[in-house]
Amino acid sequence: MYNVLLVDDEPFIVDGLEVLIDWAKLNLTVVGKAYNGRDALDFMKFTHVDILITDVKMPKMQGLELISEAKILNPNCKCLILSGYNDFEYVKKGIKLGIENYLTKPVNTDELTATLEETVKSLDLATSKVIFTPDNSEWHILRGNILSRWVNDSITSEELRNRADMLQIITDSSCYSVAIINITLDSNVNSQVSKIYNICYNYIKSDGKIMSFEDMYGNFVLIFTHEQYDDRDSYILNILGRIYDNITSLNVKVHITLGPTVISYKELSKSYKTARKLFEYFLIYPNKKVISNDLIDDSKLKVENLISIDHNFIASSLVSKNKEELFDYIDKLFDEVINIPGITPEHLKMIVVKILLTLYKSMSSQFVLFQNEIINHQSNLLSTIHNIHDLKILKETLKDLFTYIIDKLNEKETSTSPVVYQVLKYIHKNYSKELSLKTLSFQFNINTTYLGQLFKKETGVSFPNYLNNYRIDRAKEYLLESNLKTAQIAKKVGYMDPNYFYRIFKKYTGVSPTDYKSLK
Repeated sequence: MYNVLLVDDEPFIVDGLEVLIDWAKLNLTVVGKAYNGRDALDFMKFTHVDILITDVKMPKMQGLELISEAKILNPNCKCLILSGYNDFEYVKKGIKLGIENYLTKPVNTDELTATLEETVKSLDLATSKVIFTPDNSEWHILRGNILSRWVNDSITSEELRNRADMLQIITDSSCYSVAIINITLDSNVNSQVSKIYNICYNYIKSDGKIMSFEDMYGNFVLIFTHEQYDDRDSYILNILGRIYDNITSLNVKVHITLGPTVISYKELSKSYKTARKLFEYFLIYPNKKVISNDLIDDSKLKVENLISIDHNFIASSLVSKNKEELFDYIDKLFDEVINIPGITPEHLKMIVVKILLTLYKSMSSQFVLFQNEIINHQSNLLSTIHNIHDLKILKETLKDLFTYIIDKLNEKETSTSPVVYQVLKYIHKNYSKELSLKTLSFQFNINTTYLGQLFKKETGVSFPNYLNNYRIDRAKEYLLESNLKTAQIAKKVGYMDPNYFYRIFKKYTGVSPTDYKSLK
C-alpha cells in the first residue's frame, strides 16, 4: 500500500475524497488529512507520504509552496493539485515542481482515479532504471502522464483536449500509429544512456508530427501523426530502422515494434496495445529491425496439429539423466517448429507449457522423493514464460528445468539409502507384476517390517500408497494414449481384478477409468 495525504481548507472536500475514491482497490491508503499547508508539512515530517493531493489556495501555506517543501522532504513524493481556479500560471508553476496532474474543482472522480492509477504504476516502477530523460523534464512529467493515459485508454476525450494545447499534444490529425522502442539494459549500458536517448530524440525534434514519452515498462514510445493521403508508412519504417542501426552500433540490444494505423485519436490505444503484443514475435523473427502488423501472417492454419512432442522420450531421458540428449532434442524440436507456416509466439510458448504440464502429471511417481520442490520450481517458470520474447531464453528456460531435475535426481540418489533406491528402481521396472513388501524384502534380503519403515521414512509415503500411485499414473497414460480396454490396462499396470482396479483408480483420481478416458 502507498500512503496518501489529502490537503484542502474545505473539510467537506477532504472528507468527500476519502469516501468517494476506492483507495484500497488502487493499492492506496489515506494516512492523513490536513486543512492547511503548514499542518500538512508538519505531518509529512513524521509520516512517510507517497502521494500528496493538495489544494492551491490555503491559509498558513499555499499549495505550491507545500509541494516545493514536500519535494525537499521526499523527492520521490508524487503531487496532484486540486483547485477551483483553472489558472494557467498555477499550472506552469506546478509543472516546474513536477506535479502529476492539475485537476479543477469540482473534482471528476473518474479523472482523479485514472490519474491515481498511473501514479501508482510509476511508484511501482520507481526502482526501475529510467532510460530516457527529456530536456525540460518538469514539463514532460505532466505531458508523459497524459500521453500514457491516452495510449492506455484511461483518459476522457474532454480532458485530453483540455490539456492538448498547453502540452503540445496533437489531436486533430486524421491518422495515428504507435511505435515502441525497447532497450535491454545490462551492466555496460548505463554509461550509454544519454547517447541512446539522443539518438531517439534527435529524430523526434526534427519532425513536429511525432510525440514521445516513456511508458510504465521503461519503453520509449513514439506517437506518429499523419493524414490519410500521406505516404507515411515507409517514412516511419525508415526512421525506426535508422534508430535501430544507431542504437545497435553502440552494442546495445534493441527491439522495435510498430502498431497499425488508426484513423482517430480516440483509437490510439489499439495501435499501442498491438505494438506491445508484437514484441512476442521476436521469438520467431529475432533478427528483424522493426516488427509491424504487416509482417504477421494471419493464417488460420491449425499448426497445433503439426507440432509433435515426444513426451516419453523426455521422461525417459530425464530418468536416465542424459542431459546432452535432452538439450539436443529441444534444439531440434524448436528448429523444426519455427519453420512451420503460420507459427505464432503462442505456439512456441505452448510447447514449453505442454512439457511442463506433462512433467507435472508425472511428479507423483517418477520423482516422488522431491516432487514438491520441482512443482514449486515449475510454477515459477509458468509465471515467467508469458514475458519471454527471446527464443534462446525460452529454450534455456526449459533446459534449466531439465538440469534442475537431473541435479535433484543425482542429489537424492546419493542421499537415499541404497536399499530404498534399488527398491524404487525395481518398482518402476516391474510394476506390472505381483509386488508386496514381503516379496521385495525377500528379493533384497531385508526384514519386511524394517523395509516398510525405511521406505516410508525416506519417501514420505507408505509402500502400498506409492505402488498404487505409480500404477495409476501409468494407467492414466494408457487410457489417454492407447485404445486398450480398461481390463487390459488393469492387467498391464499390475491389477489382475478389473473391479479392484476400478475402485483403486476412482479412489486416487476421483473419477472412473471410463470418465478419465473421455478426456482424450
